[in-house]
Amino acid sequence: MRSSVLFLSLTLALTGCFSTESEEASEVTSEGVDIEKNPLGALSALANMGNDLQNLQEELEAMPDVDPVHFNDLIAVLPEPPSGWTAQDPKGQTSDMGGMKLSNASRVYTEQDGDGRVEIEIQDWAFNKLVYGPFMIRSKFSQESTEGWNKGITVGEDPGYEEYKTKSRRGERMVLYGKRYPIKINVRNQDAEAFDEWWQAIPVGDLPKAQ
Repeated sequence: MRSSVLFLSLTLALTGCFSTESEEASEVTSEGVDIEKNPLGALSALANMGNDLQNLQEELEAMPDVDPVHFNDLIAVLPEPPSGWTAQDPKGQTSDMGGMKLSNASRVYTEQDGDGRVEIEIQDWAFNKLVYGPFMIRSKFSQESTEGWNKGITVGEDPGYEEYKTKSRRGERMVLYGKRYPIKINVRNQDAEAFDEWWQAIPVGDLPKAQ
């Protein structure tokens, strides 16, 4: 069972690892290995991920089973619109899909005097290891080009990935907070610095404790 989980994690992750001049945000550390510029390094990182995934799975198996928090607890962490922005009413749901339980909440923000758009989504994976594996693999790789980048990052102590296309000024950052809560920031018609600005607006410390 353990090997099948790792194989599934690897397969799912590699199908979504790579989509596309790199700028570094002050609070973000790039963790990726560029598979085009350094294929041997990428293979080495991939081999090392086997041990990482096994260690992660063992850690998760030692954690108690939990149910996801109610979506209202996640809505409470979504920020209010900053000056110059409006926001739609937040949306949320808690679901059980064949024993895979999760909650999510999201909110869309629109720039008043511009065409910027941001969507923030917070989920509770409740320590489901089948979705942790692909996420952790993806956070170990990167690809950069003249069109933009797709790189693994670390925000504080939390792993994640970031995609951004420079010409269209759109992209996505996803950070796995506290090993439990994936927080996604999707930006349109915004510079890459917007990832940091919106992340800082989210009171992640108000999320229920990870364990």
